[in-house]
Amino acid sequence: MARSAPWLSTSLRLKFQVPALFADPARSLSGNLDLIIRQREAVAVHNEDDQLVYQKEFFTADRGRDYVAASMSSWQLPASLTSPVYTEGHLILRRPEIAGFDGLLPLDYLASMLDPFELAGTEPASLELAFDHPTFIHELAETTFNDRPVLAAVLSAGYSYKAVNDDFPLVPAGSHALIMLDLATGICVNRQILDPGSDAEDVQLSIVAHNEYYIDSLFTSPAPTLTDVRAPIPWELRNERKSS
Repeated sequence: MARSAPWLSTSLRLKFQVPALFADPARSLSGNLDLIIRQREAVAVHNEDDQLVYQKEFFTADRGRDYVAASMSSWQLPASLTSPVYTEGHLILRRPEIAGFDGLLPLDYLASMLDPFELAGTEPASLELAFDHPTFIHELAETTFNDRPVLAAVLSAGYSYKAVNDDFPLVPAGSHALIMLDLATGICVNRQILDPGSDAEDVQLSIVAHNEYYIDSLFTSPAPTLTDVRAPIPWELRNERKSS
């Protein structure tokens, strides 16, 4: 489940409150926000007043000669063209190397929540190596969160655990964390540190819509309007201005 999020959704609409530690008031990225993301190519964020505060997309990016020659990641195949290994339950057993969000998201911590593969790694741990799992499961249960079915687990980090974002490990070293993964999308919708005395905020996402169709214009700035030259344009003459 933790490896599967990129293959379970074409789009998501989320509501969430930005934790104080990651808030960026200078860019209006604080408080309650509404986020729309289409795969890993476009995102738009609105505040509580439905004002657009962040917008970014990659689908209009240049694909010319300079783009192809820019870096190795320029010619790596996108996730839709690679072949992950599936389980019988249509989840990902082994996932291929795919590009991250590459600066698409407004706040870095969201990458770990939207693709929590760090909990399980890109493939199953070796059976020949002891304690090779990225995380250890202490409790596991299916429950609901915000009226959606989730898989909840109490986890601690193993020695091979490697966080995607060093500033926001889903399971900090030496701690126990309650992690909830949405069963339909695979994203982490709730992360809570259970250790007594911890001052870490709970981090939550609420899924509003899944696999809806979003047109390109939701993620791009509106084109400037043209003047209708068929309509006469009034010009104020200097003499008329003086006499008035």
